[in-house]
Amino acid sequence: MILKKALFTVAATILAIIMAAIVWHTHNPLPAIYPHGPSTLVTASNERTLRSFGDQLGVHRYQVAPKDVDQFYLSALLHYEDQWFYYHYGVNPFSLLRAAGQWLRYGRVISGGSTLTMQVARLIDPHSRTIGGKLHQIARAIQLEWHYSKKEILTFYLNLAPFGGNIEGVAAASIKYFDKLPVLLNKNEAALLVVLPQKPSLYRPDRYLERAKTMRNKVLARLQQGRLLSTEQYQLLREEPIKLHNNPQPTLAPLLSRYLKQRYFNAHKLNTTIDYSLQKRLAALLRNTSNHLPHKASAAVVVLHNPSAEIRAYQGSIDFQNASRFAHVDMVRATRSPGSTLKPFIYGQALDMGLIHSKSLLSDIPANFNGYKPQNLNGHFNGPISAERALQKSLNVPAIQLLNRITPARFEQNLSRAGIEFSHKKANLSVGLGGTGTQLLTLAKLYRALASNGYVAPLKILSHDFNLKPPTPILSAQSSWITFQMLSAQSAPDRVVPSVRRKIAWKTGTSYGYRDFWSVGVSPDYTVAVWVGRPDASPMLGYLGATQAAPLMFDAFDLLPPDSRKLIRPKQVTNTIICWPSGLARVQVPKESCDSQHQAWTINQTTPPSMDIDGDFTTVSSWPEKLSHWLNTKQRPSQSSPSAANASVDTGIAITSLRSGQHYYRSQLDVLPLRSSRQVDVNWFINHAPQKKPELKLDQYLGKTIISACFRSQCDKHVIYIHP
Repeated sequence: MILKKALFTVAATILAIIMAAIVWHTHNPLPAIYPHGPSTLVTASNERTLRSFGDQLGVHRYQVAPKDVDQFYLSALLHYEDQWFYYHYGVNPFSLLRAAGQWLRYGRVISGGSTLTMQVARLIDPHSRTIGGKLHQIARAIQLEWHYSKKEILTFYLNLAPFGGNIEGVAAASIKYFDKLPVLLNKNEAALLVVLPQKPSLYRPDRYLERAKTMRNKVLARLQQGRLLSTEQYQLLREEPIKLHNNPQPTLAPLLSRYLKQRYFNAHKLNTTIDYSLQKRLAALLRNTSNHLPHKASAAVVVLHNPSAEIRAYQGSIDFQNASRFAHVDMVRATRSPGSTLKPFIYGQALDMGLIHSKSLLSDIPANFNGYKPQNLNGHFNGPISAERALQKSLNVPAIQLLNRITPARFEQNLSRAGIEFSHKKANLSVGLGGTGTQLLTLAKLYRALASNGYVAPLKILSHDFNLKPPTPILSAQSSWITFQMLSAQSAPDRVVPSVRRKIAWKTGTSYGYRDFWSVGVSPDYTVAVWVGRPDASPMLGYLGATQAAPLMFDAFDLLPPDSRKLIRPKQVTNTIICWPSGLARVQVPKESCDSQHQAWTINQTTPPSMDIDGDFTTVSSWPEKLSHWLNTKQRPSQSSPSAANASVDTGIAITSLRSGQHYYRSQLDVLPLRSSRQVDVNWFINHAPQKKPELKLDQYLGKTIISACFRSQCDKHVIYIHP
């Protein structure tokens, strides 16, 4: 009878405990593991940190799993904190009894009885250090074991354990104290991080180095006793000093990181395609460039890897620490007028439509396109000019001549199919000269097509982006190749010989009012896009894309490795001899009607006839009517015929009064006159600053001095050295 009562009492007690546990569990669900949102770590492709963001409380915690952590650290952690982690159900009664006995005997805590699960419970639901609080912690630990696997609970500890200040988790601690990923920890570093969460404010190595070393050695001794270390290893390790990382790395790609954090606000980690070394060198290049820019001016650069469509470098402002240059404005994504940078794609579409070949005769003359009267930047006209030369010189009238024939609506529709969007109400002819808005990133994406058989692909910035839309063609492989050849045939600005010689198709642009200066270049493997200007859209009078953005673009190319690809000429593209003025193949034109011959790139050997300014093809082997009329009425004695006029066109410029590398002394010379092969319409720059007079006053300069002379879109640059 007594046995029955005892069994009944035990069963009733167990049932009551179970019922109480169910009621408690129902009314006390597990709190959120990360109640204040995630901390976000943005990394480069090699896992190096670009920028980190704390959670809503400013705590930095970078998500890792056990596989991302050094295995010795995991073994040391479990041995030191919870040897029976994989065998108990959240609570180790033997550890609790041992800790309670020590507390009763000595009147203070000698060793803790908490398991790793109980420590996680305290981290997600802090409690008072009382018996009631301990019971609450035990209940939470059992809850955790019920809901989560051992691997998940261990992961929670790795990410929540405190390591001093606003640092939580072994990944954040490893990066802060040792500037390395937790998978790369050595044994001494691992031992220190094992003990640091016990009393992070007292054991912080950046504040209490000797105390931290003592506690580290305590862990090492325990590991030696548990045979995780040999005696020899223990003796060597305990003598090693703690080596902290005391040189914090600069924040790289900060504006890109900010954009990604805003877009993926729930992400714990964002691994990008950014090349850490390239990004670091590009940031240094732009900081140095800032010394040559006027007040409030900034710059932005994007570098793409063409075969993979990956963004390898992203610098949204010239110097993130310089507030006077609006450093927090991301000019990679700012909408600005693109100037002349869309012209190559007008020519590319004209090639695909069979309107031109590379040496088609175009008309750079005064024109009226239904009320729209484009002018060149310098106010002059060149008369007859080839499509290739008109594109290289960035002439406005020939580009509008072609766009008018294509129609703005068709031009825009072809690009929008590939996700290339512009900011304007309705497509019109001014779009071809920058009368719209776009972004530097969009231009980089667009120019990449010239080295990608005419295909525009979504750009990849996160390493795990695998569901991107397929590429979309905007040009044929033939027209994109010809456009690349036309743009790469122009010479680069006078500059130091690059360490890597590569073929670069490049184009500059200057927006209306001298507010934006662009340069975009494409090699077989890389695309580099550059913007220079003032983020507040105030003008920089006297500057040009050729003098501001182009040198920076070529400097950025110098940071890149050699190209591994070559662009293969499509079989349909052939080199054909054509005649002016007809524009037809020489074999189709009578000898007496061939005023001059030119070698042109053609598609399927198609040689469309020359067109008049209105877009109508000529039907006879004569000069387009309006072009011929302009030449006959223009008062130029040397231009008695269209062919003579064309022969007289010379658009180059060379500085003649000095040579690069020359040295000048203030004690011997006061003023250095500046002369060039051009007598008029020359813009002079000293250290990239425009000059009103063609002279250099030596007392205003010292050391390396850059002299530039620009005529239209062409520039010559020399470097001299001035001494006291």
